[in-house]
Amino acid sequence: MSNIIVGETMTEFKKCVKWLKSGKYLPSIMRDFHDQKKIFKHMHLIYRDNKSLTVNWIDGHIYVIDCFLWYMASRGYTLQKSKKKIKFRDFSVNESGFTSRD
Repeated sequence: MSNIIVGETMTEFKKCVKWLKSGKYLPSIMRDFHDQKKIFKHMHLIYRDNKSLTVNWIDGHIYVIDCFLWYMASRGYTLQKSKKKIKFRDFSVNESGFTSRD
């Protein structure tokens, strides 16, 4: 997000950029770079046998966090946990690494 768009004030632009740089558009579990790495490494391990996926975990991490989610957040969309009343898989990131209930 580097340019002001038509109808946007400099104050609005600066406020949005400050919010984006804070990382607060990401779920708290994804705000720390090291936690992000653990999540993307774990996803890569789960899907490593899928031959149609040719993206490594580093490129996926960079694109999703630095491009896609930033772009979506700059347009008012954020990633959030679903409120649907079904049982989802759980995960946590801890000092010893990523643990997941697959």
